[in-house]
Amino acid sequence: MEKRKVRIESGELQGIFGYDPRITVFKGIPYAAPPVGALRWRAPQPVKPWDGVRLAAEYGPMAVQNVPGLDPKEFWTKELHPAGPEFEMSEDCLYLNVFTPAKKGDEKLPVLLYIHGGGLQGGYPYEIEFDWEHMARKGIVVVTIAYRLGLFGFLSHPWLSEEAPEEPKGSYGYLDQLAAIRWTYRNIEAFGGDPEKITIAGQSAGAGSVLTQLSSPMAKPYFRAAIVQSGIIMPFRDTAGSGRNSTVESAEKAGEAFFKAANFRSLEEARAVDALKLHEMNKTLSPDGRGFRFSPPIDGIFQTETSVSALRNDHWGDKPVIFGYTTGELGMFNRFSGKLPQSMAELEACAEVYGDRKEAFLEACGCSTDEDVKKLGDSDAFCALVCSTIMAGKIRADQGRKSWLYEFGVQIPGEDDPGVYHGAELPFAYDALARMWRPYQGWHYDMARIVSSYWVNFIKTGDPNGLTNYGEALPEWHEFTLKNPKQMVFSTTAAEKDIVYSELLQLREGQIVTGV
Repeated sequence: MEKRKVRIESGELQGIFGYDPRITVFKGIPYAAPPVGALRWRAPQPVKPWDGVRLAAEYGPMAVQNVPGLDPKEFWTKELHPAGPEFEMSEDCLYLNVFTPAKKGDEKLPVLLYIHGGGLQGGYPYEIEFDWEHMARKGIVVVTIAYRLGLFGFLSHPWLSEEAPEEPKGSYGYLDQLAAIRWTYRNIEAFGGDPEKITIAGQSAGAGSVLTQLSSPMAKPYFRAAIVQSGIIMPFRDTAGSGRNSTVESAEKAGEAFFKAANFRSLEEARAVDALKLHEMNKTLSPDGRGFRFSPPIDGIFQTETSVSALRNDHWGDKPVIFGYTTGELGMFNRFSGKLPQSMAELEACAEVYGDRKEAFLEACGCSTDEDVKKLGDSDAFCALVCSTIMAGKIRADQGRKSWLYEFGVQIPGEDDPGVYHGAELPFAYDALARMWRPYQGWHYDMARIVSSYWVNFIKTGDPNGLTNYGEALPEWHEFTLKNPKQMVFSTTAAEKDIVYSELLQLREGQIVTGV
């Protein structure tokens, strides 16, 4: 990396000094051809090589989405998007960024590849809650990526299936992620990284994306470990969970409904519309004004099964995984596990699926009033993220696979009293407290050092234990096993707790729906 230049498969790049001059930053590297024109709704294609030296000094555009941060009073504007309206937005969005402490190309440093969240509808890789330079300073190479979202990333339609029958269906955003992972595998040595030590990580929809990549046979060879933050929801029969994936047929019907509303008579017409206009059409033409929703289907090519089915069938393989959630988001995710019973009558109806274990289930619930039933959703046995995380750890342990579980409960300061909201752990895990507006105190920075050190150690070795970047010994975080089911709790300190398998949780575990 002489004079912070590298040569990759598509040409030569000139990096820039980071805010920390020990870090070299390469922004806006194209990892696939612009998905525009005839490449709209097609799998990502190779980058066209360039001549000369390409200056990698500016981030690429964010994917087309609702402009983030327009409302200064909105919670997420201050939290994530204070400069959101100022960033460029384009359908031409397939760019990634590399942050490296390496001075030479042969240092073989471990690699973090981060997939941003946002419900597959929004988000971008340079949100304020990540300090990638600070993470790189701890001895890893960081790669952050953009990918197609919403209608551009996940629309299915019979015309598209006919046009490219051998390609995956309706998963263009996921295929972008895969293309970025493969690009990293092929090119990261030029930046001082080790292609055999790539960890993929994400939160929320980014965590769901990590689960999808873990489960796809097309992605398996290209990374060795995964971090899943607030992303795993296990479907249970007694809550009528249906999973979050669709069939190709149902996904195509959603695309047909949009094309019909837009009066498109051909793919050429749909591809000729300006991307920002098309995005607005999707909203204005939908029945609720919020946009048609497009779900990536199980297509038998990229996705051959759901991530839950892949987990239960041991198709994730021996890749170590960290799973966890924040305490303040628990209620919001119960909706993803199906309709929870709200009365004794509904609980009685729910119990019918247990057959000859019905009475045991009702007794384990311990409810005698409607108010008791409503409180079930807060219990570890019914709270979707909690029981799903425990279940994932148990399934992995039963397969002899390595997992570490966590619960993030650090109370977040501020006059708005936000609690431990969805994503509250991100500036701790990725060491960005100094970038945030909140009045964090010294002990918060101590916790950030601890949490981010666990993450970095896991990226380096596949095990979160070890030292902080200041050489301090971290509290031991035990691998989750059947004989020693532990979970790390981050609050004012980092300390483990034992997970108790209640009779109710064991009963519900036996009713997990597989293959959905």
